[in-house]
Amino acid sequence: MKCILCNIPMKQYLCKNGYWIYRCPRCHLGETDLKRDYSSFVKEFYSQGYYEGDPTRSAYVSYESDKPLIVRNMRKFLSFIRDKKPAGTLLDVGCAFGYFVELSLSKGYDAYGFDPSGFASAEAGKLVGTSRIQNGTIQSVRYPKHSFDVITLFDVFEHLQDPLSDMKKLASLLKKDGVMLIATGDTRSIAAKLFRRKWTFYIPPQHIFFFHRKNVRELLQSASLKPRTWFRVGKWLSLGYVLHLARTTGENPVAGWIYAHIQNTFLMRLPLYVPMKDNMVIEVVKM
Repeated sequence: MKCILCNIPMKQYLCKNGYWIYRCPRCHLGETDLKRDYSSFVKEFYSQGYYEGDPTRSAYVSYESDKPLIVRNMRKFLSFIRDKKPAGTLLDVGCAFGYFVELSLSKGYDAYGFDPSGFASAEAGKLVGTSRIQNGTIQSVRYPKHSFDVITLFDVFEHLQDPLSDMKKLASLLKKDGVMLIATGDTRSIAAKLFRRKWTFYIPPQHIFFFHRKNVRELLQSASLKPRTWFRVGKWLSLGYVLHLARTTGENPVAGWIYAHIQNTFLMRLPLYVPMKDNMVIEVVKM
């Protein structure tokens, strides 16, 4: 495998869930060796079980039940966006069940979204209308060029097959004075260094690329995009979601035992604020 930024051979970094993550010796960009066709992978992997607690997926226990907390986190992002672009057309990449599209519509944006999951995009269509939702990847969906004032990618960037090519495509959809907001994990965060292979972002195969501030800047600039603002956020998560991550990607048997004993109780829905701030949020504009 060669680094998409440096074009030099990457080295094996760690093996998890049966997949090797490679890392570039120069820029330290990480990449999962997926060993399968990406298009067929996303159709199969992001199925109903991904959103409903399938133990083979380090994902959601119940995306629908966690909606109040998911929207609570999204409001932080929308508040930032409204300071930059108080109105206009908005595209949410990897929109899942359409919660951010719904929230943006409620604040006056002409909002749309798409997701590679057939299950998720169908749920989003039920919520906000099928005319506002497409099912597909960045490369397969079709929108007019230069048609969006705002494009958002929340916990999506790390899932992309080819982030350089994908960002070039999204840049072509953004208006000249448009704003893009990206939230993804930071491999140089305190949490990443502390937990190492058990860090919650090291989740192959769904997480394919792993960034830090310097290499993500280099990638964005290669796509004629410029990071303008950086900040970090904590998250509101349900106890059930935290335990599910801990028992899967965290490889913690104690979390698995607790999860099994509270699985059918109200405790699963208890809200927790997790201030790890291992997510970096980047405001991006065209160069």
